[in-house]
Amino acid sequence: MPNRDFFYIEMLILKLLEEEDHYGYQLSQLISQRSGNVIDLKEGTLYPTVYRMAEKGYITEHKELVGKRRQRVYYHIEPSGKEHLKKLADRFREVTSAVNDMISQ
Repeated sequence: MPNRDFFYIEMLILKLLEEEDHYGYQLSQLISQRSGNVIDLKEGTLYPTVYRMAEKGYITEHKELVGKRRQRVYYHIEPSGKEHLKKLADRFREVTSAVNDMISQ
């Protein structure tokens, strides 16, 4: 499992890709919007995470022409990415529950 912040970033990216394919800037904007601007995902964090997930086969990419010359790279979640998302989400729930239990005492 990924360490520290990458654990959560991977989970958030995969969750969005589970809904539909997105391009990089769109992913960072959606994460910011849906987190109430609490999570600000910069390109320097987003793209290394995306590239690492692509290397592991969790996601794939495809290019689409935007306008006459510009291409946009869209990311797509693969079945192995869906399995990885489930593991990450289960672990997140487990850790969150344990932390809540500790701070509630």
